[in-house]
Amino acid sequence: MNELDERIEQLERRAAESTLIADLSPRREIRIHNTRLADELRQVAAELKVLQSERPWAV
Repeated sequence: MNELDERIEQLERRAAESTLIADLSPRREIRIHNTRLADELRQVAAELKVLQSERPWAV
């Protein structure tokens, strides 16, 4: 696994953790914040995957 794959995996793991925190939190502000954070982390991971697929020589 290369460095970019590891970074994508970290982002996806952090997104899953943020989703879990949002699901378990009794406070509305915490749920909203962590839901947004999870969405942003997933978006960054998706963008990195696209860049990675467009530049296979960089793997």
